[in-house]
Amino acid sequence: MTQNARFIATAAALLVLAWLFSGERLLDAVFAMPDLGPVDDAVIAVTVAAEGIKTALGLPDLFGALRATLHALLGV
Repeated sequence: MTQNARFIATAAALLVLAWLFSGERLLDAVFAMPDLGPVDDAVIAVTVAAEGIKTALGLPDLFGALRATLHALLGV
């Protein structure tokens, strides 16, 4: 495996891992997309299906917890 392919595979895996623990921010971003006709319908359908799978796994929202902790510590 070349270095570029290894980097892309690692980056993609880390993005999926980050998404699994990110709460519902991706879903909110997808629904805020401009209307692109059938393209955004497909993206929304895939995202909603993926969010359903993520919800079924019952993973905690680690990014939300980290944000809340930082806000509490910094008084924001």
